[in-house]
Amino acid sequence: MSRQGEGVFSYPPQPGDLEPFKLGSGDRGVLLIHGFCGTPPEVRGLGEHLAANGFRVHGALLIGCGTTPEDLLATSWTAWIDSAQAQLDELKRECRQVFVAGQSMGGTLSLVLAARNPDVVAIATMAALVNLGRWTELQLFLGQHILKWHYPDRSTVDLWDQDAVKHLRSYNKRAMKSHIDLILLYRDALREAHDIHVPALILHGNRDGTVAPANAKLVADAISPTATLRYFERSGHGMTVDVDHEEIHKLITDFFVSAGDAAARLSAPSAGSAV
Repeated sequence: MSRQGEGVFSYPPQPGDLEPFKLGSGDRGVLLIHGFCGTPPEVRGLGEHLAANGFRVHGALLIGCGTTPEDLLATSWTAWIDSAQAQLDELKRECRQVFVAGQSMGGTLSLVLAARNPDVVAIATMAALVNLGRWTELQLFLGQHILKWHYPDRSTVDLWDQDAVKHLRSYNKRAMKSHIDLILLYRDALREAHDIHVPALILHGNRDGTVAPANAKLVADAISPTATLRYFERSGHGMTVDVDHEEIHKLITDFFVSAGDAAARLSAPSAGSAV
């Protein structure tokens, strides 16, 4: 039997959960973006690991999120992009190098930001969504004319670590219109991914019951040849908090360090160019 969550969020938020966060210092900055209807805590563990390794980290809060589903309904997919871009622009003002990483829809937005901002050094996506499939899309497009709200089934959890779901605080109801915006966003992101020419780490869990693991290959193929694809057998959709999260955090950190070092070498003047 399906279970609908009670209250606004899937789990009661703690103080500070519904606010963007900032961690660390230095001239290398990472923007972390949460998923659809989500909140910053789902990427905070990654942020703490990055900050401990010398990165300045901004955990984004997208417009319409962290408040009420009605606020999200009043936004659009282009507003989500603008919200993420504004937070990236803020980070750029503080750092010499910038990177972007995102979970689920946050990964989708990471693709758009990388395509539109050639100064982004590298990106990492975790369970990024670029295709729900034609049947699901058809159901959503037709369903919006019948239902205003969708209520996720909270009785099924795809995480290997079942207790980790308590770190994911998302809306207990989502407007059908917001799902259509999500489709429009990921269609645009997959088109724009062909314009990404920086290192991209594409991660996905094979237990993911929300976004089919095949999405990762679609992303990697669009970005090729600068994409690195990696699957995690045990991880579900919430990769940032599931059983493999420590390995994932280290993998992303090492990837960004390597990409940042390579970019710095390329931009440094050669000894022979000195006058």
